[in-house]
Amino acid sequence: MKWHNGDWYPNVGNWYVRKEHFPNGLKPVADAVKKMGMKLILWFEPERVYAGTYVDKEHPEWVLWKDNDKSGSGIFNLGNPQARAWLTDLISGLIEDNGVSLYRQDFNIRPLEFWRAADAPDRVGMTEIRHIEGLYAFWDDLLKRHPGLIIDNCASGGRRLDLETISRSVALWRSDYNYTEANGRQNHTYGLSLYLPYHGTGCTVPDLYTARSTYASSMVTGWNLYSNKFPKEAARYIYSEYRKILPYFQGDFYPLSEYTTSFNKWMAYQFHRDDLKEGMVLVFRRPDCRKISTRIKFHGLNDNARYQLLYEDNGLTAVKSGKELSDGIDVKILQRPGSLLITYKEINK
Repeated sequence: MKWHNGDWYPNVGNWYVRKEHFPNGLKPVADAVKKMGMKLILWFEPERVYAGTYVDKEHPEWVLWKDNDKSGSGIFNLGNPQARAWLTDLISGLIEDNGVSLYRQDFNIRPLEFWRAADAPDRVGMTEIRHIEGLYAFWDDLLKRHPGLIIDNCASGGRRLDLETISRSVALWRSDYNYTEANGRQNHTYGLSLYLPYHGTGCTVPDLYTARSTYASSMVTGWNLYSNKFPKEAARYIYSEYRKILPYFQGDFYPLSEYTTSFNKWMAYQFHRDDLKEGMVLVFRRPDCRKISTRIKFHGLNDNARYQLLYEDNGLTAVKSGKELSDGIDVKILQRPGSLLITYKEINK
């Protein structure tokens, strides 16, 4: 089929490797990535089919269109068992042949009108139900065929974080919200961590406040490393700090401030690993906040134990009892916007 050489968007539905760019497929890329101690993630959007692509030409009976408008994008009908079986074989083969370890599935379309257009008047909602059932079955089959496979679940950001999808997948890109607005990212971490243990988002600016606002159980960086003005040392510090605290995101989450979208407030939260007897606190003074200090009360600690605190920004340490920390300590951030990272661990002294 013909490829569109401009934007990526019209090529969705051409699910095969472009030999002019990758004559040996993507397996050599996966092998090179593996040698560096990493894994290959490959992006797909199999539920959207652009007019004129391979899937549309070869299997038009499996594509749903809105108002019979067979231009632009249609939806691949996962509610059709034959279509789903074919897609499962196709994607499974691509995963196997190209050494894919993380299968990323996106969904950049509003599906409801397509589903409704396919419904009979007395069967409204059935196309949607069958499609979603087919989606879960499709993922179950991929996971069964490829033990250890990770499914990265995206839908123009985190628009599929229901209980069924998160039981089968992770969300490495939880939202398409403003990529450079840090405070919203704090809110995402705060809100999602109340029920979703694994999620992440993108950090587009190697600035400490922005990066800390982005820290979660995964982080995607989109930095121009080739710029002469790229702050390499700042980037190294961010990566080093993030790798240090990454294990804490697998622990218990505790909000330490109110949930707010206001730019003139503080926000703080804690991640605690009871199995390790340690954790961290992230505190943010937002750009319009006039107060230079706030009080935070730690959670999940043993009142009778002693904890060593490390203020990561300046290297200062302190030792306090669990009772003192649970009662609360005052913290200061002089600049705005500004952030503070405190790591802690239980000690025997």
